[in-house]
Amino acid sequence: MTSTKRTWGLAFILLSACLLAPAQAQAIDYKIEIVLFEHVNGGSDIKAGLSFPRLSRSLGLASDEAADAGFRLLDSGYELSDAVDEINSSGNYRLLKHFMWQQPGLDSKDAKAVRINVGRVSTVYIPQQFSGNERFVPARGSLQPGFEREVRTTTINGTLKVRLGRFLHLETHLVHTDAERATSFNLYQSRKMRSRELHYIDNARFGLLARIVPVEESDT
Repeated sequence: MTSTKRTWGLAFILLSACLLAPAQAQAIDYKIEIVLFEHVNGGSDIKAGLSFPRLSRSLGLASDEAADAGFRLLDSGYELSDAVDEINSSGNYRLLKHFMWQQPGLDSKDAKAVRINVGRVSTVYIPQQFSGNERFVPARGSLQPGFEREVRTTTINGTLKVRLGRFLHLETHLVHTDAERATSFNLYQSRKMRSRELHYIDNARFGLLARIVPVEESDT
């Protein structure tokens, strides 16, 4: 299935969300709502090999460090439940996780990445040292010469980062790993967004829906 055909499968969701979006409000904080999904049969004909995300410092949303920085998980106020229902009722997609957090609007200098670990845990082996500026490093499913550092990974492993400038930007740095097939798919993108817009980001194997909403004073 091509990316264009997959996109049509959720196109009406994006259109509906945009039509219902109210005007942007002045905000200090933002709510970031994410729906992670995989294509049921996506990438089955691609031999992608294994990889592991080379990550910079990031925050675990449940950590004290995240709380001190003004980041917190939210358990109510979701607006993408209809999209989740559509994914769950479709034979083409499988829901991996639906979650949302609140954070300050931070510029490029101060923006902090959020750590993402979703799904089944597996073990891969990566080189002891890396060269260059690779965002993803090659991995193997077993101990081999040159691949001797054992690390744990998950079905979705990586980070999401929101930074604020003239526009909002969502940076995705994620790997989908299928340990049984010894295959990984990488997703690295910086997407320019306006607040309240719904965005669809994907590759042959997995993707996400993302929406960033300003927190108005009346919401706090």
